[in-house]
Amino acid sequence: MSSTPMGAEELMAENSAAYPMHFPKFSVEGIKDWLMRRDVQFGFLLVALMLALFQEASMMTFKLWMDHDSYYQHGPLVPLAMGYILWVNREKIQKHEIKPVWWLLPVFLALCLFDVIASWAHFYVNLHTIIFFTAFMVLACMLYGFRRFFAMFPALAYIVMGLPLWNRLIDDNTNQLQIWSTTGAYGLLKITGFNPLRMAPTEIQLDNMPLSIAAACSGMKLTLAMIACIVFIMLIARLKWWGNLIMIGIAFPLALAINSLRIALIGVFGETIDKDAGMWFHDWGSYGTLILAFWIVYVLAKKLGWKI
Repeated sequence: MSSTPMGAEELMAENSAAYPMHFPKFSVEGIKDWLMRRDVQFGFLLVALMLALFQEASMMTFKLWMDHDSYYQHGPLVPLAMGYILWVNREKIQKHEIKPVWWLLPVFLALCLFDVIASWAHFYVNLHTIIFFTAFMVLACMLYGFRRFFAMFPALAYIVMGLPLWNRLIDDNTNQLQIWSTTGAYGLLKITGFNPLRMAPTEIQLDNMPLSIAAACSGMKLTLAMIACIVFIMLIARLKWWGNLIMIGIAFPLALAINSLRIALIGVFGETIDKDAGMWFHDWGSYGTLILAFWIVYVLAKKLGWKI
């Protein structure tokens, strides 16, 4: 039996079935074909327009991502997470054609103008971020159309995990988190026999190492990163509703417990070795406790039904 060469239409159909979102093959031609797709070009246009038109909000966010003392250090991972969420939902997204909604252009331009006015009037910083997020969603809807936009919505909305929209939450809860973290660390040090002395709500004195829990050590940074991690897992793991509730419920207590452990270990290193060792753990060893937190979340998600 003779076989006929596969025609162009059959080849395109096969590629479409194999790559529902047409992610690039790892070859020059594959990447070139991918870049020529309209949905990919719209995506690049979306990012370029947002960065250019909302330069102030973009630069402010980027600086917070790069700042060692910022609460938004997890920010650089957010775009990668958004891409992965899109990839996981690629079949659902690809079912909807791209149908631009151009009547939303005046809405988008009005938001751009509002942002310019906000800059001139020196409105509070959070307003720029709110306008940026709203304009991002409007522009995505305009370029992709309502059906495709709503299919992509979970991934697009995930951007809030990396935007400085949480300042009110931080301002209202940082001090209480400092006190709770100090209490947790004090309890851990006490049961392990280090005889800590609680000098103030956020200060612990050991024999050789004072521990002063400042705002940066409150655990808020870990809490925000933990929330971002858990929301990401909820969007890709497809857990049952009760599993999602458990994941949400564990976020804050786990962040608080891990931060208390981190502070206690700073004291342990400072007491058993020297103060320099305690400061070393403060600067670098804390990443170990961060990895522990994410490992616990990963194990819990698997126990709740995440098949990976």
